[in-house]
Amino acid sequence: MSTSVANFKIEINGSKLPPEMNAAVEAVTVEDELNIPALFCIKLNMVNSGAGMWRGIDLKTVKPGDKIKVSLGLDKVEPLISGEITSLDLTFSEHSILEIRGYDMLHRLRMGTRSKVFLKKKDSDIASEIAKEHGLTPVVEDTKTIYPYLFQNNLSNYEFLLERAARLDYELYADDQKLIFVKSRASKAPVLPDMTFKKDFERINLELRALTRGSKVKVRGWDVKEKKAVEAEAKAGDEATKMGGKETGFELSARALEESPIALPAESLVELSEAKTLAQAAYNSRLREFIAGEGMCWGNALLRSGKTVKLLGLGDRFSGIYYIVSTVHKYDTKGYTTTFKVKRAGL
Repeated sequence: MSTSVANFKIEINGSKLPPEMNAAVEAVTVEDELNIPALFCIKLNMVNSGAGMWRGIDLKTVKPGDKIKVSLGLDKVEPLISGEITSLDLTFSEHSILEIRGYDMLHRLRMGTRSKVFLKKKDSDIASEIAKEHGLTPVVEDTKTIYPYLFQNNLSNYEFLLERAARLDYELYADDQKLIFVKSRASKAPVLPDMTFKKDFERINLELRALTRGSKVKVRGWDVKEKKAVEAEAKAGDEATKMGGKETGFELSARALEESPIALPAESLVELSEAKTLAQAAYNSRLREFIAGEGMCWGNALLRSGKTVKLLGLGDRFSGIYYIVSTVHKYDTKGYTTTFKVKRAGL
């Protein structure tokens, strides 16, 4: 059990939460998951018996649209989320509670739907354009392929950009006022300190599943420029990472069972290199489903989705690099804990 002191810090519109309300905070939760707006929930005791009033419901201190910054930690706090309030949940009872809820700035892309044509644009160009539309600073990786014509058919900007990201195995997330559109970060080296079972985390449940589709991925389509059928394939050797393992999930599954090739259609390809990119994206996104797990540790604000971490103490085969796909950080009267979900492409 940790002997450190669980702490939190909450800022509203750039200022600290008023002392009276800060003392009323009973719980703080921050959840983040790949490609989904991160969310926060702050639970306060509304009862102010001394002043004879309901604390925090006058909409003078907190209201929808207010900017929120939440930091958590053991002893020293680290920023976890910057976003804005979207709802207030009030419970009037013997233990009256006000829950302040909201999301990071990625949620703005879910507002409304649009029907729009993009001419001679790359996906990275479109991501930048959408970011600016919502008052966010774009941070994008060049997607290279220029499309003569793309149509956003009555979709929110979030839905449309998420579809484009999935084709390329890209990720979409927000960091304060930045909208980020980049290649999957699963192949990056860990930047977090190694974590050892029973020392740095309390438990972890891992599920290894034989991969039954995608050991080879063929993308077939029509090259509109060259006016001919094209085909590209991704297979062993095209993995972005084995995450420190000796063999990938597809290699292990094919040896134990059999190969599991799939073919994917791709209409109106711009060039052959696009077909190869799509095949590799589909291959690697399926490969990361090989091992999935969920663990829990005492609060660790450095654990965030989109980072890799080396987990030790799990035996020779299962110790290694894992990709964090979601986290739940929870502060309450019992302390501060972090639950995390991970995936791994090899062993």
